[in-house]
Amino acid sequence: MISTTIAALATARGLGALNVIRLSGPDALAIAQRLFATRSPWVPRKALLGRFNRADGSELDHGLATWFQGPASFTGEDVVEFGLHGAPYIAEEAMHSLLQAGATLALPGEFTQRAFAHGKLDLAQAEAVGDLIAAESRAGHELALKQLKGSVSRKLQDLRQQLTDFAGLIELELDFVDEDVEFAQRDQLLDVLQRITTECERMFASFRQGQAIREGIPLVLLGAPNAGKSTLLNRLLRDDRALVSAVPGTTRDSVEERFRLGPFAFRLIDTAGIRATHDEVEQMGIQRSWAKLREAHIAVILVDPMASTAREAHELVERVRQENPEAELLVVLTKRDLWPGQRMDGFPEHVELGPHEDDLAELESRLLATVNRAEPEGDVLIANTRHAEALRLSLEALGRVQEQLQAQASGELVAYDLREALRHLGSITGEITADDLLGSIFSSFCIGK
Repeated sequence: MISTTIAALATARGLGALNVIRLSGPDALAIAQRLFATRSPWVPRKALLGRFNRADGSELDHGLATWFQGPASFTGEDVVEFGLHGAPYIAEEAMHSLLQAGATLALPGEFTQRAFAHGKLDLAQAEAVGDLIAAESRAGHELALKQLKGSVSRKLQDLRQQLTDFAGLIELELDFVDEDVEFAQRDQLLDVLQRITTECERMFASFRQGQAIREGIPLVLLGAPNAGKSTLLNRLLRDDRALVSAVPGTTRDSVEERFRLGPFAFRLIDTAGIRATHDEVEQMGIQRSWAKLREAHIAVILVDPMASTAREAHELVERVRQENPEAELLVVLTKRDLWPGQRMDGFPEHVELGPHEDDLAELESRLLATVNRAEPEGDVLIANTRHAEALRLSLEALGRVQEQLQAQASGELVAYDLREALRHLGSITGEITADDLLGSIFSSFCIGK
């Protein structure tokens, strides 16, 4: 039973138009009435105009107060939100007064954790709140919003129900073990198990793309020195971020920046030019280029056709495929203004890039098409590492169940691994969880949420 009333500043710290301060707990209304003087009666979901006083009764500010009566509130408890003027001094004094009046300072994510504790959100939805706040792109926002609305939770609930029905038949057989009763045909159970496993595998496979959408799609620029990698980085960023020089080997280390294109956020990584060299520092930079490639979802291979042959371009493409078979590849022939009208036969399929904005727009269009082509099938994307790990462990348990059914193993072994699969799937939504896990999840939230 939660007995404390917590308080926190829900808006960003610093000078602004408004400060929103949130109270939640059994004494939220009483504390608010003690500090907020208004002529209007306190009615749920009605904003009241009044005067916010310090704990000693002196006036601090004029503003609004809104009472959300539990359980019809975000946390499931009584919640009061104050809308005050945005001076940092007002926020500090108001918080100090609330603490003097009996509230305690909220921990990071404690409001959302209370919403979970009161059944307003499951754990996957609660994590989506944090993702929604941190979203840097429309795609990331939409992904978090779907999870908040329960897309992942509904799918998992359906899978867990099928597994529960499956486990129920096995458990029932254990009650009649002496009679050697079989309540379900093993081939039918295997069919059900295969359908569940296939859906779990699809969800698990979506993690790579889901995580990229959530955190930014890793896009690596590769090529020989002076192929135009840093120039392209600057053009995509619309900023002179990287040093550009006609001297080959200017970039000795990777440079990483973020940018948005269409609905997606990208992690754009410029790397050291790839060539044979005896320079120790440059060699280290080239090794880092290959390491960054292995993390990439998209590799943009830049080739200056006036400095490299078609054969060399094909060899670089093959090396990139070997280093990262999963990456989507896009070959760009650069400096088109230096070879006007020439046909570039023999080079890999490519985009031609010159100094004009139309050329950059074509490249950006191809990048978006590449991302869309890589999206997995299905309406549910897994974007959370914890969820992916739980699915992996569930799949391991389901694999053991399948082996045991095929080997006609005892019902006790089958039932044990079924419970394991159910436990791991249930941990995603919080139906089965531990206090230390909750502490770890909600500690990453901002205070006031």
